[in-house]
Amino acid sequence: MEERDLERQFKNINPKPSAKWQENALKHLNNVVTDSLDNRNSNTNLNNFFYSITMNTKFKAILTIATVFTTFAIASGVVYASDSAMPGEMLFPVDKAMEQIRRTITVNPLDRAGYEMDVMDERVLELKKMSEGEDSLGLSKAISEVEAQQSRVRAMLGEMTQLRAGDMNQAQEQLEVMNKLAAKIQNNEEVLGEVQNRLELKSGEATQAGELQRVRDSFSEDMESEIKNFEESTGLKVEAKETEQNQGEEPQNQNQAEIKAGDENGEGEPAQDVQGVQEMNKGDNGNR
Repeated sequence: MEERDLERQFKNINPKPSAKWQENALKHLNNVVTDSLDNRNSNTNLNNFFYSITMNTKFKAILTIATVFTTFAIASGVVYASDSAMPGEMLFPVDKAMEQIRRTITVNPLDRAGYEMDVMDERVLELKKMSEGEDSLGLSKAISEVEAQQSRVRAMLGEMTQLRAGDMNQAQEQLEVMNKLAAKIQNNEEVLGEVQNRLELKSGEATQAGELQRVRDSFSEDMESEIKNFEESTGLKVEAKETEQNQGEEPQNQNQAEIKAGDENGEGEPAQDVQGVQEMNKGDNGNR
């Protein structure tokens, strides 16, 4: 159909609005359109002003940043409270969501590996705390969360194996992660064993005790295999030891104890320093 044919058909239709429609249309126009030319220009300028602001790129960026900071300020209290939430509690999904964000922004594979092991510690401690109560449903969820985190640790070790296959120079850096992993496996195994013994002694917790036994055995076998594979492929020996940061905590605590002892003697310095000052004073008196 050509354009002329369309025009001809429209003319033949010749639509005529009803009187009721015309009356309603006039009422609407009288409500939204002002009689004053100055007011019309003023409204138009105001609309243009807001349109220019909202369409401005810099304004959009500022508004976005302000929205993010406002949302963060509101949510920070919820996030802080969720950090201590237990599996099955209302805020626990918030804690899991923050963990996922942390995984997303952590680029270095070794850093991600260390983080997944830290989360494993948190899941095990949550399970221990849940086992001290009487919430059977929450306890089952806590065991499931431990197993889910174990899967993430397995995936992390698989990623490390692939990276090592492409570049064996990473073996030495990965050794520190494997040492940390071996130490954490030992610590977590002790805690899980304690939890399992507690569950076996409780009435009505036999199912959870059996489930935890299965989770423990499976993960222990997998980790033993992963460590053995690492040692055979790299020729390096994995030793269960904490990181240097944890090793440095003991001397720091010792220094704090010395400072505290010095405070008890009435001085602001450690007891060892106080004794040294006294010996120096004695030497000065002898020289005089």
